[in-house]
Amino acid sequence: MDREVRRYRSFFPSWCQAFGDHVPEPGGEVRAVEWLVGQDCVGAIIIPKIRDMLIRELLGSRKPRVIVREGSMCLDELDFRDAEVCGHPAYVALLDLLVNADTVHLFLTYHLIYPPGTRIITVASKAPQSLIYKETTPLRVSVGE
Repeated sequence: MDREVRRYRSFFPSWCQAFGDHVPEPGGEVRAVEWLVGQDCVGAIIIPKIRDMLIRELLGSRKPRVIVREGSMCLDELDFRDAEVCGHPAYVALLDLLVNADTVHLFLTYHLIYPPGTRIITVASKAPQSLIYKETTPLRVSVGE
């Protein structure tokens, strides 16, 4: 199933809306991906080593090939099969959101409980605040193939 994901960039690089209420994952800060699940959204805090590349690929001007399925995720030629990442309950929530939401939105958020400068790659069923973000070109995501 192919989904169109609406992508957003903030008008100014340091601007972001807050992720919102969630329960922090115990021990998540020592993992490559720290998952956050909020109301109608799923977020990921990624280790710096790959974070900038993911943000550039997912939210930049390119339209990479993205496949999200049970147990793995592909971004162009990169294949992620880490059981700790793709087997996590939040990853299952991400798949559910991609399959069942009427519209899917992708943007960066932050939260005050995380260190300054932390950005959360957020997928949500609701659009971000139009005062902060402008919509860019959509991204095609293949789900469950």
